[in-house]
Amino acid sequence: MNAEITPTPNGPLKAHRIKALKNARGETIDASETIYLCRCGSSKNKPYCDGSHSAVKFSDRRLRKGADAAVEYAGREITVIDNVGLCAHAGFCVDGAPDTFFTKEGGKRVSHPDNSDAATVIAAIRRCPSGALLYKQGGKVVHEYSADTEVLVEKDGPLRVQRAKLVGAAPATEDHYTLCRCGSSLNKPFCDGTHAAAGFRDGSEG
Repeated sequence: MNAEITPTPNGPLKAHRIKALKNARGETIDASETIYLCRCGSSKNKPYCDGSHSAVKFSDRRLRKGADAAVEYAGREITVIDNVGLCAHAGFCVDGAPDTFFTKEGGKRVSHPDNSDAATVIAAIRRCPSGALLYKQGGKVVHEYSADTEVLVEKDGPLRVQRAKLVGAAPATEDHYTLCRCGSSLNKPFCDGTHAAAGFRDGSEG
């Protein structure tokens, strides 16, 4: 895997050798070898960095307390793996398999693989952009779904990365993960869904 994403100290994300930067419509907007992407939320040239991180004194410090280990929920055909600490709250899991994702037990979210057919659960997990949800079949973790190395700029949301090494941080899988670009995530460099509450807008047409 030659592509790399490097979060620079208190600055932008350096995307190197990604195949394509795409907008929310899936159109390629940049194929440069190295691209600097805003993650402070203040650039006037989003998704690119314009140096605003210095003016707003952007901090890349992770404020989220503690770390969540991945939890496995075994079913007859598949095992759901949930790392809630990496969840970007995109909602595809709940929309795709509401009987499986999630119930609350003891203050924690719990998955029920056998409450939906395996194909439905797998389809929902494969739509999870953050990699917080993965699955096992035959005792083997299945986590590589992406064909191409690319970064998709979600409208008013995070960067969805496919097949790129993340330098200095550990996603659940480097096949796909989501990076904050609103500047407000408590789990930097990862998106934690805070952009919605923060009212982040990128000014794009979508």
